[in-house]
Amino acid sequence: MFLKSGQQILPVWRGVVQIVEVILNGMVLMCIVASYFVLAGFSASFASGSGFGNNYYSPFEGTELEQVRQLDQQYTVLRAPLIYGGVAVSLGLGVLTMGVLLQGAKSLTKLPGKWLLVEAAFSLLAAVGCCVGIGVYLHVALQINSTDTCKARERLYARKGLTWMNCQLAGTDGAAATFACLLVIMYSASVVLALRSYRKQKLYKDSQEDQRNGRDAPEYLWSGTL
Repeated sequence: MFLKSGQQILPVWRGVVQIVEVILNGMVLMCIVASYFVLAGFSASFASGSGFGNNYYSPFEGTELEQVRQLDQQYTVLRAPLIYGGVAVSLGLGVLTMGVLLQGAKSLTKLPGKWLLVEAAFSLLAAVGCCVGIGVYLHVALQINSTDTCKARERLYARKGLTWMNCQLAGTDGAAATFACLLVIMYSASVVLALRSYRKQKLYKDSQEDQRNGRDAPEYLWSGTL
């Protein structure tokens, strides 16, 4: 009874945790994209005096407008590796996690034992990768914010009272890092659940083997007496 209950509960918990991992990867992706567009500035979407951006009110005129356009474009170019790298990692990790979820959506009696070890290894690598990714993302973001381009841009926006466009770490960047930290916790939990499932499966198979041997033994002994 204990083994049967474990076979039902553990796959459910593994599945729930993996669904949360997929959702968190989506949240990280959304925060990274939002951070890029929020910090792009008023004139980043303007295209040499034309484009939909001119339909919006801009507090800048003349020489200041041209300076802000240049600084916004330079700043978005600096942040381009963050959005491309962040989107690629979060999207790829989310797709892989979804694949692991679908592949492992079986009872312990039908799931190969090697797959559980692969699942544990994947979750461990994902947790370590998320830790490294958080450090790299925040380090690069802070390095970009310390550049002369960011500081000159901050001063121009501050002249118009737009103090929110500054060189401090953006709230969207902090949110992306927070969701990534939760991902580390979830992937670590997946490692534990996968290893427990492997152990539970091994115990169940051993008990089944013992039962078969115990049932076959009397037949063998009886046949030997004939």
